[in-house]
Amino acid sequence: MTTEGKTLEGSCRCGKVSYRVTGEPGEMGHCHCTDCRKMHGAAFATYVGVPRSGFAWARGEDQLTTFKVESGTIRAFCRVCGSTLTSRIDSEPENIYIAAGTLDSTIAKKPEYNIWVRSRVPWFEIRDGLPQKETY
Repeated sequence: MTTEGKTLEGSCRCGKVSYRVTGEPGEMGHCHCTDCRKMHGAAFATYVGVPRSGFAWARGEDQLTTFKVESGTIRAFCRVCGSTLTSRIDSEPENIYIAAGTLDSTIAKKPEYNIWVRSRVPWFEIRDGLPQKETY
């Protein structure tokens, strides 16, 4: 569900870690930066922003490992299966970004943009018609 006050749930691949989000998700976008590509092993990563105040680890927080990249972005992933679950940015302490593929709940939200397209891989052509931002 995506109505105000409903709970969204998500988890890693092995199920050891799960989270809950209350409230409406924010912006959703495809990130083509080098860090997202490397962390997801894909041409881009899709994230949805949520208020940090509405986010909570439901299970397995002790199974999380974090990795901070040079830009200051901190990614949390399951130490058992390796699933990247969240990303947070030092300059946005009020938000947390959920790797959209880890959502177990269905949301009606769709990606709204492509970001960091200057870092995209040359073998992937963006054809979704969404706005493309060179950087953040």
